[in-house]
Amino acid sequence: MKIVSDEESVEAEGVLDDQHLARVLTDHGLAQFGDALLNFAFSLALTETTGHPRGTKVSDKTLADAAVRAGLRKYLPRRIGRGDVANSLEALLGFVWLKKLLTLEEILNCLKTESVTHAQNFAQLAELALARLKR
Repeated sequence: MKIVSDEESVEAEGVLDDQHLARVLTDHGLAQFGDALLNFAFSLALTETTGHPRGTKVSDKTLADAAVRAGLRKYLPRRIGRGDVANSLEALLGFVWLKKLLTLEEILNCLKTESVTHAQNFAQLAELALARLKR
């Protein structure tokens, strides 16, 4: 299965350079997959913390705020909207999960952390994903 258009985007050590990371962050298919993954994980985290089944979507505002906090904006084109910034975080997390660099359990642990805003939890998750790509 091809995860991105350029399979060589992950070098031998598993590290992405800035150009390849920018391509991952703007990959529409990865963003769609990441959207489904994050909505599922967020719903599961809420269900586990409240004890009541919850199905919810993560807002673009929350994801865009998290992407900016995590430093993803510098890899993106200058003139893009909040939805595309949110998509970059979804693409990153979809890519890292598909590459088996982050588990669902790790995602849930980040999302269940007590924070002032959900955006902080998603920013922490994005920072963890970036760190895994750079090891």
